Amino acid sequence: MITRLMMAALVCAVSACASPAEPAPEPEAWACRDGVRGAAVQAYALARFRDDQRAVILLPAGKAAADYEAETKRLRDEGARLMSALKANDPASDDLPPPAPVLPGAMTDEKVSAGIAAADACMANAAG
Repeated sequence: MITRLMMAALVCAVSACASPAEPAPEPEAWACRDGVRGAAVQAYALARFRDDQRAVILLPAGKAAADYEAETKRLRDEGARLMSALKANDPASDDLPPPAPVLPGAMTDEKVSAGIAAADACMANAAG
């Protein structure tokens, strides 16, 4: 009888150790992650497109060229600001797969500005 009890206890102990442990819950992703990341990628892509475009278009020296360069720099700065906010609020964002490439024909100044505004609104709602 004692042998059977010992065997039952041994079987219970072994089965408890052999059963897989429940996976640890993954930390919740930041609610604004996708919107902020998408807006940053689009801002960088539009800035890169404008750099490529600047190489082949002729702008008169002066105000037009300076405005073009300032807008391109603003887009690059917005992308950097959004990526900084993403890294600060979602440290796991570095482990995300690379974003899909943005086609130049699919983006306009209005779409990129709307994405940046939506990302800013999401961050403001999440903070407050």
